[in-house]
Amino acid sequence: MSNHIVVSSVSYAPISGTDQEVMEQTHKDLKDLVGRVARATRADLIVLPETICRNCDEEVPEGPTTQLLAGLAREYSCYITVPVHQKERKSGAVFNVLGLLDRQGKLAGIYRKYIPVYPEFDHGTRPGPSASLIQTEFGPVGGVICFDLNFGELRAQYKKLKPKLLLFSSMYHGGLVQNFWALDVQAFFIGSVYKGTPCTIIDPQGTTLAQSNNYQSWATARINLDYEVVHLDKNQAKYDDIHRQYGEAVRIVTTGQVGTSVIYSETAERTAADIIDEFELVRLDEYFDWSRQLRTEHLA
Repeated sequence: MSNHIVVSSVSYAPISGTDQEVMEQTHKDLKDLVGRVARATRADLIVLPETICRNCDEEVPEGPTTQLLAGLAREYSCYITVPVHQKERKSGAVFNVLGLLDRQGKLAGIYRKYIPVYPEFDHGTRPGPSASLIQTEFGPVGGVICFDLNFGELRAQYKKLKPKLLLFSSMYHGGLVQNFWALDVQAFFIGSVYKGTPCTIIDPQGTTLAQSNNYQSWATARINLDYEVVHLDKNQAKYDDIHRQYGEAVRIVTTGQVGTSVIYSETAERTAADIIDEFELVRLDEYFDWSRQLRTEHLA
């Protein structure tokens, strides 16, 4: 069944100063910025960039930044990320985290940065354990923080977990690596970065749908999370039958040069998985596994 949500990724330039100065000014800026984005887009999900209060360590969800954002999540009835340095109360350990608040301002889950960049270890930041999913009303989401984008083993973990959304909170952009993550994991990629490079929203074929720019500090798109990714081989010949049967109730998006399509259900009457089953389409991963099997058989 169609599962449309509006997502926004927001650009911000963290300020310098004492911890108190940074937190006070950042909180003031966040109230203004999140409010403007929420009012302009009616977003269901807002993603913010990495360590938004710089090196200020705080507890999650008890800390002041989480509490501020929780109030905004309740006020605007949207999910909001919490990108801070989390300090554990009992152990004193510090992690670079992406927390996710639900529409009621409650903590839905936390992702801890898998591989901090080396200066973070001087700050006392510890690495996170692995890829992890946060459950939401619109499906499972995964977190990725800045330097994490460089590591294929983390991407491989997410590929097995199959999130519908990857939330990227970062200082740096990553360029085409963002698009490859979306394509390889077959997930929407919502990228929020510091000012100077664009925030992005990318579809499961690696196509950029929206970007922030010099006039607008956020990217917004309405996306459908009821989808399946297939290869053109063994499937494309059936597209006309699907269109004849269901018309606009099924949307098929084929990007150029990659050889894939995304099947979207645009109705409450059936899911994209139902379309796969009815027309005996072959999912992308299944097609690649079958191709590997054929290779093995023909090695003998």
